[in-house]
Amino acid sequence: MRLLDLAYFADFQNCKNTKVLRHKDRRKDYLLKMKKNGNFEEYQNRQSWDVFGSAKTIISFISLKDKFSMFIGVWDVLTKEECDGRWYYKTIERSGFDDLKYSLIVEWGGGTRSWAQWLHSKGNKTISELLPQNYVMEFPGFYDFTLNFYDLQMMISNPDSNREWHRMLSSVSGVYLILNKRTGQQYVGSAYGKGGIWQRWTSYAKSNHGGNKLLMELIESEPEDYQNFQISIMRVMEPSCQKDEVIGYESLLKIKLGTRTFGLNAN
Repeated sequence: MRLLDLAYFADFQNCKNTKVLRHKDRRKDYLLKMKKNGNFEEYQNRQSWDVFGSAKTIISFISLKDKFSMFIGVWDVLTKEECDGRWYYKTIERSGFDDLKYSLIVEWGGGTRSWAQWLHSKGNKTISELLPQNYVMEFPGFYDFTLNFYDLQMMISNPDSNREWHRMLSSVSGVYLILNKRTGQQYVGSAYGKGGIWQRWTSYAKSNHGGNKLLMELIESEPEDYQNFQISIMRVMEPSCQKDEVIGYESLLKIKLGTRTFGLNAN
């Protein structure tokens, strides 16, 4: 099955003025975060060459590992102009594609360096997978990820779409780190008991502060600062570990990182 076989793209069946783009950046998840934060259009609409050409519509994807790409939306091209060797476009995103955003995965094929292709030709890509709605990302293991707060909230709110995350994080106790990317301050916390790390992180996703004193004070003074939080796991421990053992490692990490003196730990 290819893109044009989906009912969502029925209007493009006989179009020869639609381009398919595969955006790529070396920074991990940078473009995906830009899209979810509402900053992607500014990035897409400024190019060093006339990428859009005569296209009236753009179907955009973000590069994933290997030769796969994730669908992020469809834009109509309103205007374009060249200035000092760069091209600037004005676009408007089409509605009606929310069910496919971040879910539709295509195989781009061997020509990954050719990142702008016509839909009626090579751009009619083979569909590889349709992920569940509100799927965040593949679970990479306990230590090989960082989550921004948007993704954490999305994941916690949609456990069925992120079953592997739910299963794995619910199965372990552990110690985690929250980084405020705006200030560089850190908070060390621990999770133990029923529901493990998943249960503890649910508290953050729902309250933005998890009931922690200095985080609460921060959010009171800077209500939107939770959007700068990044969360990761520092140590995984068996659910059978005693509470004192988990807290003991949490305390050691606070000392190592100096989070009581320079960070967001009050005790």
